[in-house]
Amino acid sequence: MGQLALGFRSLLIKVAIFFVMAGLLAWALGGTLFPKPTVVNLPGAGQVYWRVSSGGDINGLQWSLMHNDQEIKTGRWQSAVGPVIVDGVSWIATGNAGQWSFSKVTGTTIEEVAAPTSEVLSSLFPPQK
Repeated sequence: MGQLALGFRSLLIKVAIFFVMAGLLAWALGGTLFPKPTVVNLPGAGQVYWRVSSGGDINGLQWSLMHNDQEIKTGRWQSAVGPVIVDGVSWIATGNAGQWSFSKVTGTTIEEVAAPTSEVLSSLFPPQK
């Protein structure tokens, strides 16, 4: 029984040394042992913009619609378009598998719109040249 305890103690010491050395190597290379998500703020319109997060404990991309520094909508869409300002109102479009959802953003509130006007659609999806 003493040999088994000594074996576990030796294994525990080796694991502790491994994590200390891995942490020191990650620190020396400018990273961390447990990375945080990469966060990118995209250009927006007015006070509304997209924040995209990836990595860390996030699986895939996480989109967050921001108003100043306040998060007003979060999702895991394949695509996000906008925001664009049409007649003083911010509009966004989010899509999965070719299905688009359109939303009107007023301050920190979002209103889903089933069929936006053609002016909004042409602003969100400009014609290809």
